Amino acid sequence: MTAKPDIEKLKTCIQCGTCSATCPAAGSNPITHRHLWQLILRNESSEALNYWNCTNCALCEERCPRGIPLSSIIMDLREKEGTPDNMSAVTEILAKTRNINGDPAENRLLWTENMSDGKEEVLIAIKKERAEVLYFTGCVSSLFPQAYKIPQGLSRLLIKGGVDLGFFGTEEWCCGYPLYGAGLGEEALKEYAEHTYEILRQKGANTIVFSCPTCLYVFAHLYPNNEDVRLVHYTEYLQELDLKFSDNDEIVTYHDPCDLGRKSGITEPPRELIKLTGASIAEMRFNRKEGKCCGGGGNLEMMNADLTSDIAAARVEEAMQTGASCLVTTCQQCKRTLQGGVRKLRSRIKVYDLVEFLAERLI
Repeated sequence: MTAKPDIEKLKTCIQCGTCSATCPAAGSNPITHRHLWQLILRNESSEALNYWNCTNCALCEERCPRGIPLSSIIMDLREKEGTPDNMSAVTEILAKTRNINGDPAENRLLWTENMSDGKEEVLIAIKKERAEVLYFTGCVSSLFPQAYKIPQGLSRLLIKGGVDLGFFGTEEWCCGYPLYGAGLGEEALKEYAEHTYEILRQKGANTIVFSCPTCLYVFAHLYPNNEDVRLVHYTEYLQELDLKFSDNDEIVTYHDPCDLGRKSGITEPPRELIKLTGASIAEMRFNRKEGKCCGGGGNLEMMNADLTSDIAAARVEEAMQTGASCLVTTCQQCKRTLQGGVRKLRSRIKVYDLVEFLAERLI
């Protein structure tokens, strides 16, 4: 678990305005960020003190010349303010069903039903009582049909690579991030961590592979994790396997998910995997740890769906400027919001999760 941010560090703010210029949600609040910090320090009450139009992307934190933990402070203030009505529904659903949709647990395996390749091997892996590696699929990949290709593709790649693969399956719970984003703090995640690691011990696994950067971030940074287990995103893990891909000459631009690139420092493995297919990369202006947010983080969509849509469209516009035919990311939430941006702009650029891009080209 992380230490509480020191709000006193706001006193070192030099009012340069970098945070205001950086934020993808800039202009959505009636005051600038640097004004917000002053109001917080003076303990002034104001309707302008809106801690919820924030994607928790941490770009402000990355660029702050004083090193002030701005994003972390916002999340701490959410906890002190309490969960707004807009987010109370998802907290109630999680308490009842342990997923963000309110689906029965058996629905977590619906993604296996329309697999065209490798279905039999995946079903065998799901039934395993013991395995060295467990795949944590996450709520969006498990329960949103438009994301089914992500667990389908990653399962094929891992099995093709000879991995002793298993699943949490119907016993998988949400990582709990929506509770943290709703202002309930890290303490609300404790039972989710305990449940997940109990399943891990039962299966005898020593590694958890993630396709969701936010799930990985929660496990690595927010859980009270004293477990001796490797936590790894698939972009790192696949590089360790002997996989071959058909050559292509496509031009791709890559979107760094905030929780993977900026917060977890994983920027090069996705690019190296893209190059294994023969594709070339046309970088967006803002990339790697400077990458702009897709708009899908921080529970923002529950509070302000229009703002999420605007942020996604701005990122897609940046991708279109590269001349690439494909916009590739490594997060199912980024894929979903960026697809929304593509529809909004009526763009012809194709949006992929990298695992889909790789699975289509697997030899």
